[in-house]
Amino acid sequence: MIRILLLLAGLMTGFFVSAGPPENATKHMIPFPSVCTPTLTEMMTALTIDYAVHASASFDESPISHILIVMNPNTKTAAVLHITRERSCLVFSGLNLKLMERPEGMASPQVEVPQSFDTES
Repeated sequence: MIRILLLLAGLMTGFFVSAGPPENATKHMIPFPSVCTPTLTEMMTALTIDYAVHASASFDESPISHILIVMNPNTKTAAVLHITRERSCLVFSGLNLKLMERPEGMASPQVEVPQSFDTES
């Protein structure tokens, strides 16, 4: 699960994905509870009915695991799901959703984010 946090941080800042972490970074294993179902269908059905969320973003964590971000802008709630073939887990959920946009005039990234999981490129 720490990989999820690092990947999310990396996607937002660009330095974890291919440039490596900052020099003062430390690795921590942080345990937290998750609610899992055998399939994504079961999880999304419950979230859609109970919380009226919709999928707002997704990305591949690896060739066999995926991240799905769901949200309800009306209630300002959101959640992060970790999905594999064997299960779908609600990893984080929270209140006070704030949507961010890339600041106008922000410089382009200095690092190219690889678009494949091929470790030799």
